[in-house]
Amino acid sequence: MTIKRHALAHAIAHAIALSLAAATASVHAQDRTAEPEPEAVELDTLEVRVLPQGGTALDATQPVDVIVGEELDDQKESTLGETLDGELGVHSTYFGPGAGRPIIRGLGGNRVRVTEDGLNAQDASALSPDHAVSAEPLLVDRIEILRGPATLLYGSTASGGVVNLVDNRIPEQRQAFSAAAEVRGNTAADERAGVFRVDGGVGAFQFHVDGFQRETDDYEIPGFALSAEERAELDADELDELEPGILENSAQESEGGTLGVSLVGDWGFVGVAWKDFETLYGIPGGHEHGHEEDHGDDDHGDEDHGEEEEAISIDLDQSRYEFRGGLWQPVDVLDEVRVKFARTDYRHVELEGDEIGTTFDVEASEFRIEARHAPIGRLTGVIGFQFEDTELLAVGEEAFIPGTDTQSKGLFLIEELDLDAVTLSGGVRFQQDEIKLTDSVLADGTREREFDLLTLSAGAVWRFAPTWQASANWQLSERAPTQEELFADGPHVATQAFEIGDPSLSEETSNNVDIGLHKYAGPFHFRADLFYNDIDDFVYLANTQDVEDGLPVQVWSQADAEFWGLEAEASLKLPESSAGQFELRVFGDTVEADIDAGNGNVPRLSPTRLGTGFDWHRGGWRANVAYTRVFEVDDVAEFESETDGYNMLTANLAYGWTMGAADVEVFLKGANLLDETQRVHTSFLKDDAPLPGLNVTAGLRARF
Repeated sequence: MTIKRHALAHAIAHAIALSLAAATASVHAQDRTAEPEPEAVELDTLEVRVLPQGGTALDATQPVDVIVGEELDDQKESTLGETLDGELGVHSTYFGPGAGRPIIRGLGGNRVRVTEDGLNAQDASALSPDHAVSAEPLLVDRIEILRGPATLLYGSTASGGVVNLVDNRIPEQRQAFSAAAEVRGNTAADERAGVFRVDGGVGAFQFHVDGFQRETDDYEIPGFALSAEERAELDADELDELEPGILENSAQESEGGTLGVSLVGDWGFVGVAWKDFETLYGIPGGHEHGHEEDHGDDDHGDEDHGEEEEAISIDLDQSRYEFRGGLWQPVDVLDEVRVKFARTDYRHVELEGDEIGTTFDVEASEFRIEARHAPIGRLTGVIGFQFEDTELLAVGEEAFIPGTDTQSKGLFLIEELDLDAVTLSGGVRFQQDEIKLTDSVLADGTREREFDLLTLSAGAVWRFAPTWQASANWQLSERAPTQEELFADGPHVATQAFEIGDPSLSEETSNNVDIGLHKYAGPFHFRADLFYNDIDDFVYLANTQDVEDGLPVQVWSQADAEFWGLEAEASLKLPESSAGQFELRVFGDTVEADIDAGNGNVPRLSPTRLGTGFDWHRGGWRANVAYTRVFEVDDVAEFESETDGYNMLTANLAYGWTMGAADVEVFLKGANLLDETQRVHTSFLKDDAPLPGLNVTAGLRARF
């Protein structure tokens, strides 16, 4: 794939070098005497925006993570999946550096909902792992992860969890003028990236503006792109053509921006925003995922094979329009009413070389209203309504899904009872989904399916000691099959299969139990979550013995399945000394699954991980080092290859100082410092696209 170079990209690259030089000079110029230690400040408690009933992560009966500040700065990568990979219970689909979506507790795709301030991201990323999430991580203020089923709050497509991206695109309160910018680059892909944002207001009028641009080349890898198993299937001539060290067709370029305005007062707020997101990225090994018409024999070196070597790339463009409003205590019986609406026009073009192969068009809208009633004694709660309408049209030779229109309507109620040491919660959601073919009818006359879905939940948080609490959560939830599961019928390049849907599929029914223990204050922190998810009529892709268009046929099927696992971490802050403040931590997660089909193993299940690390702060300096062992996966599904384990060593170093009215920070970030070949078991491309080799990112961020 040929990547264009814009003037802004060159400016960013030069800015990185100049900024790092300026930062170094500034550091040397400062007084080398001991720096004064910063004053201890009490941080504001963050409300979790993904929870309509309000409260912090500690108030929730099911596990919630909030990633913000320095932690988020250190984790940000080019895709959402890679940014969150390493969080407890979260992995990435990893389809190269251009596309990566979160997997939570072994579940992904249409079971994990990605939202922007509570509204669906409205892209096609849940449809296929090669489709990118239409969001730029560098512009996100914080990320909230709701692990375990969140269908009661967000509907059928949240049966595995929710990832909520929070920014300030529609300001909800009056704010002082501020600005921020960041430039960065890395060694593995020659990345050139930059972002900026400006926030402010005059009186009731508030505004937000941001923008970004990123360009990379093909990234460096320790050895060959193809795994040993793939190389063993090549003949001598093909082996001679392989070149180690670079993953071909892995370059990308992205750009976009947001403009938002609002009116804010004591009564509440009302605002609108517009966002544009564009990205062009290669699919590593994509030329090998196309189906061959007819070679006539098994000779990989025949003359016609060259026609199958066109590199595949994706050109994506999304425009998103949002409206949000809130009223504070509009009437005596209501504490708060919030209204949200988003409309998205999305186009995703799959290119084979310079030729258009398949085009995906998505027009989607979502409306959501939530009302928090005034306390009734110790009882508080939220009632809400949600409506979604998504029109999908796929055109091209490899459009494996016919045009569909999916509508979803949901009504939910959540109540909490505060009994001092114990908080009880319960909820119910009624939902109706309708999935309709827009321009075709099946042979049996089927044109649409309707599903009536029910979700029930109950939970408790018990604060049994001053800094300890235990939580338990149960949820019964139903998930409707999606358009591809019902109506797919064609070659799916990304998954290297000819997919066939089943329009007679019934809804999934999940019984999920989550038990947690949390030590949340003092020098020692601890958390552990044990979960069990029993899913009746689990929808999955079943391998068959058939071949269609040169691809193995996979049929969407149903069977009962079970998922269970453990997530835990502990940290200890050592007594502060002249060397600074040190914090040691250990962490790990694992998930197991059984399915009543095939050999009983679920394909691409998240591997077990165990790790340790430390954080250090002293004056303007901070650093962290983390080592993670990702274990091998040798208990695999039918027709699935094993994946070797690997060691992941990362490090971050940053120095911050005040320069006039600006807070400036220069940073270095090292990934895969052992330069190992690392293949992601959850990825369809694990045998074609290993993770980058040793990679150092350098950059500068400033806030005014």
